[in-house]
Amino acid sequence: MAEEGSIFFEKAWNSSWSEALFFSYGGYLNIVANASTLLAYHVMPLADAPYLTMGIALLFQLCAPWLILTAKDTWLASYQVRLIAVTLLLVVPEWAEVSLHSVHSQYHLALCCGLILALDTEKGWREYLRCALLFFAPLSGPGGVVMAPLFILRAILDRTRVRMAECLVINVASAIQMLLFFHKFQDRTYSVNCYDYVLVFLIRYVMTPLIGLKHTVIHIGHSLQTMEKGGNTPYPFVVVAVCLLGLCVVTLIYQMTFNKRSHEAVWLAFAGGTHALVSMFGALGGAITVFLPGCAERYVFVGQSLFSLSIVCLAVTGTPVVKKICWHLATIMLVMGIYHFITPFNKNMLHGPSWWVEVARWEKNHDTPLHIWPQPEWNMHLH
Repeated sequence: MAEEGSIFFEKAWNSSWSEALFFSYGGYLNIVANASTLLAYHVMPLADAPYLTMGIALLFQLCAPWLILTAKDTWLASYQVRLIAVTLLLVVPEWAEVSLHSVHSQYHLALCCGLILALDTEKGWREYLRCALLFFAPLSGPGGVVMAPLFILRAILDRTRVRMAECLVINVASAIQMLLFFHKFQDRTYSVNCYDYVLVFLIRYVMTPLIGLKHTVIHIGHSLQTMEKGGNTPYPFVVVAVCLLGLCVVTLIYQMTFNKRSHEAVWLAFAGGTHALVSMFGALGGAITVFLPGCAERYVFVGQSLFSLSIVCLAVTGTPVVKKICWHLATIMLVMGIYHFITPFNKNMLHGPSWWVEVARWEKNHDTPLHIWPQPEWNMHLH
């Protein structure tokens, strides 16, 4: 898929194993994508290579649901709640871009970091597996790195050996990424525009999960994006977004202060908000490119996932009024999530050139590029 083939697999094919394994692209090391494509090149026939990268990506994609299914937290004691939480993870509205390819396993690893941060610690092999996820996440992308400071805070508050170990693992891996591989990427604008941020919150984290009228949401996103690009900030929408964001923050602060049972919901929302904010800051083209549902889904996937779980947690542990509201929200998100899963925002992600046809063409003439992505066209050159 796209960069997985034309960048990472091509690098594995045309370079030494060491150059391919430690290849830094987009401003950072993505060890999962590097290792997956390197393995696919060395151990699989070309015609079957994508099956290995898809299989590895699927394993990482199943880690977050596995963490929920095996967690010992009180709010997940009910089988029904656990099932709802896992289902919401599987039907996040904008899932297509981060599914079944190794390049975007980094986002599933970042999601795992947010879950491990919020959930109670484990013992034995389960905790060792969590630490492995915390180690690979920062080495696969910035999403894991931005979670590292949150683990410092959690370790300070909890003061347990397990939390200290988790903090040490993710921060050491983050230091390796930042000191040895991270560099500024010219296509990233690193813009700070608060209006863009709150409007993205309104469109992608409120309207997209709760509204099933795709064309309406896309039309609103496109209109607001056009106004922002033209320098005409849509202040009424900004005010609505700020009010909703403020309501969410006040609710979480209240629950954190007066309802100790809801502290997991606060950590989930804190992790989701941190990832969402940094993703918009480092997005290719800036936060304004994240307005349209179906575009740049990778930047909102982690936030949408963690926010939905935070709402489920509040539905179980919150005060009576908060419980009632959050159960209604969880029900709507569940219905809309299933609908969006059946009819995804970005259908172009589900179709592309036939890999076997492209391989057959290449085997007849090795100078022929392999077409791997339709719009925009991505080609892979193997020599």
